[in-house]
Amino acid sequence: MTAKDEAVPPLITVRQLAQQGDVTVHVVRNYLRRGLLRAATHTGSGYQLFSASELQRLHFIRTAQQLGFTLTEIEDIIRHSLLRHSPCPLVRDIIRRRLDDTRQQLDRLLAMHERMEHAIHTWAALPDSIPTGDDVCALIEAVAATEGGKFVRSTPRRLLGRRLTQENLP
Repeated sequence: MTAKDEAVPPLITVRQLAQQGDVTVHVVRNYLRRGLLRAATHTGSGYQLFSASELQRLHFIRTAQQLGFTLTEIEDIIRHSLLRHSPCPLVRDIIRRRLDDTRQQLDRLLAMHERMEHAIHTWAALPDSIPTGDDVCALIEAVAATEGGKFVRSTPRRLLGRRLTQENLP
C-alpha cells in the first residue's frame, strides 16, 4: 500500500464545520477570531479548510460552555493544553467557583419564586385600583408594605432598577 492509497480525511469548509458542529457560521468565525479554532489550510481563493481535529475542538468548546465555562476560560484551558501543562487544576478551580455562584443564583431565584407566589396569592384578594397621588401600582405597593418597604437582599440589583424621581422622569 502506498501513501497515495492511504485515505486522507477530507478537509471541510467553515460552513461544513458549522453544520457538523451544530452551530452557526458566525459562531465558527467568532471562535476563529478568538484563536479557539484554526484552519488547517487555505484554498487559492482564500477559503479556510479545517481538519477533523477542529471539529473535535468545536465539540470540546461547546461542551465546556454547557458546563458553564466562558470563552475566556476556555481560551485559558486550551492555552494550558497547548503548552503541554495539565489544565485539570484550572478546570476544577473554575468549576468550583462557578458551582458556588450557581448555588447563590439558585437561592436568589428560589427566594424570588417564593415572593412571587406569595404576591399572587395576596393579589387575588385585592381589587384593581386606579393610581392616585404618588401611587403607581397598588399590587406591587402592597408587597412592599408587607415586606416593610425594604428590598429583599436576594433581589438582583438589575431587577430593582433605578428609582424614578421628578428629575429623571422620561
